Amino acid sequence: MGRCVLAFKMFLKVLFDAEAAKRIQTASDNTPSTKIEEPKPAPVKTPVIPTRSEALTLLETLQREARLIDFLKEDLSEYQDAQVGAAVREVHRGCQGVLARCFQIDSSIDVEEGLPYEVTAETNPAQVRLIGNVVETRPITGTLVHSGWKVSKCELPKWTGKSEDETIIAPAEVEIS
Repeated sequence: MGRCVLAFKMFLKVLFDAEAAKRIQTASDNTPSTKIEEPKPAPVKTPVIPTRSEALTLLETLQREARLIDFLKEDLSEYQDAQVGAAVREVHRGCQGVLARCFQIDSSIDVEEGLPYEVTAETNPAQVRLIGNVVETRPITGTLVHSGWKVSKCELPKWTGKSEDETIIAPAEVEIS
């Protein structure tokens, strides 16, 4: 209660006595602050989650399950056609498995290859590429040589490695004897 009375007396002094107000102001400016600062909360550290290109994840999957990179990097000129054919079967089987698991790939156009196909002015050029004797007039009819591909599902595996390993798509293999 004593501080409240003192504060009220000081208020009245400052309000009605200019000299007292100056002295109180000077004393107030020279007094070291006794205000206790509350501790600031430590900044929350957001964990750095390593990221990796989905293309590298796909390459890693194709290498792990089909040895695709090994096959493509190999010099095949030293092998007989039968040996290459046998290797291709294994790579082909593995790649098909990866594609079937990670993607839903369908024909871009539901027309049987070899049948006539009409290209109009409204035809999406990303969906149809004209080959052969191409003219500018539309509509134009040609033979469907390839029905194209489109993807309706893409579910690549999630990579969960360390940031220093994000470019490794196949580890070295060491055989212990």
